[in-house]
Amino acid sequence: MIRVSASVQRSFVFPAERPLAYAYYADIGRVLSYLPHIGLVRAYGPDRLRLLYHSTELGIYRIRIYADVQTILEDGCVLHVRPIDGLPPVRSQSSADSTTSHGYFASRSIFRELGNQVQIEYNLQLRANLPTPRGLRFMPGSVVNSIARSITNLRTHEIVEGFIERSVEAFPHWLEELRNHGSLPEPGSAGSGPPPNPNCPEELF
Repeated sequence: MIRVSASVQRSFVFPAERPLAYAYYADIGRVLSYLPHIGLVRAYGPDRLRLLYHSTELGIYRIRIYADVQTILEDGCVLHVRPIDGLPPVRSQSSADSTTSHGYFASRSIFRELGNQVQIEYNLQLRANLPTPRGLRFMPGSVVNSIARSITNLRTHEIVEGFIERSVEAFPHWLEELRNHGSLPEPGSAGSGPPPNPNCPEELF
């Protein structure tokens, strides 16, 4: 069993006042597309989602971690993405060069006014217990877990830093769409943004 766990927190300044910044990041279907290594597999409702973390490590090993989450809006100041139970499970399995399991994903964004801008404190957590691929079973478990922790920490930093960079860069385009349509998207909804990825299977039984 490979145990992976990582948590990253970043603070950044966003070029909009708090109500507009909050509306932007509450457009869940859109902002999910700004997360490197993470995709939307399926929406079970406007705020209940199945996500997939996917990466290829050491040039050969394919990692897949599914996570079921719910978006929770809090007073226009905090935006949560929290784990939920009760959706169809994904069975853990591995092959010579791949491993798949259900895991835990959570994030929290806190919006604080900063003049005509907003400071956002963003925290992301990812963890899972993955079956060891057959190609790694000749290595001691402690060595495999040490390598996995290092890689997971690196990938989680990539997710957070990439998310901040991409979301800030995309904000002017969202504003332009807002001007063209004349209305804000429904907060906390996954209805906008790109569709689920058809290359990500929903369940592996």
